[in-house]
Amino acid sequence: MSRISVIMPVYNNAMFLHEAVTTILLQTLNDLELIIIDDGSTDGSAGIIHEIMDTRVKKIFHTENMGIVTSLNQGLDLAQGEYIARMDSDDIAALNRLEVQAYFMDTNPAIDICGTGYTTNYLGPVKLNPMHHEEIKVWLLFYSCILHPSVMMRRSSIDRLGIRYDCNYPHAEDYELWNRLSSSAKFANLPHNLMYYRPHEGQVSNKHRVIQDDSARRIRQRQLSQLGIQLSDEEYAIMIKLAEYGVNSEDFANYRTAAGFANWLLDQNRQYHVFDQDLFGMALSRCISGVPY
Repeated sequence: MSRISVIMPVYNNAMFLHEAVTTILLQTLNDLELIIIDDGSTDGSAGIIHEIMDTRVKKIFHTENMGIVTSLNQGLDLAQGEYIARMDSDDIAALNRLEVQAYFMDTNPAIDICGTGYTTNYLGPVKLNPMHHEEIKVWLLFYSCILHPSVMMRRSSIDRLGIRYDCNYPHAEDYELWNRLSSSAKFANLPHNLMYYRPHEGQVSNKHRVIQDDSARRIRQRQLSQLGIQLSDEEYAIMIKLAEYGVNSEDFANYRTAAGFANWLLDQNRQYHVFDQDLFGMALSRCISGVPY
């Protein structure tokens, strides 16, 4: 049995697929299996996968497109490793990525799920997400601060927590999963650049933005319901301004509205104790001030 199982769903990524696969097969920690699930590609991706001869690669082919959630859950069912890692078919992993993450998980047994830093440009800058669990839990309310293709999870945690992706949150299945698990699992992000997250026009955030935004709204609303809050459309618009650092500090009415909304969230959290109060206050302050994490 391989120590690490890497799950790579594929759908019409022939242009980038070979490079993504190569960066996994050349990892410094090579005790791995790579589970490639082609979800009915029509651009030649399946042919590229067929040509891979490495015995560590398991190949699954769907005759029709069933959606990434189906592929991801199938990968979780098939994975046999002690650790389960994610990888997208259009990204590039640092060649020591799995070794660094596995060492961290070995030495931090309380952590269930671990992400990494990344860049979207070969020349930088490096994007580092919140490192520690309570901080991650807070920031997940505003954005998906765990880069999905960088994730490594424990097989034992997947079994214990029944981790599966939910098809009811299309194009935000990872964001939904992290928020759902934030009260039962322990998260961490490594402060190291171990991924090149490739921006391109075919990305979900570009092709399916409206659907993704609707899923994200329902996820955030579910989280806020723990604070006894049900947002109106106008209140959610303020929430999005905070999440996107869109508060205009030179517009007094705009700034006062955002500050009042933030204080309301803090008051509710003081009552329900969902988030660490100091970290929640710090995150809201940064959102209002336009200072990204």
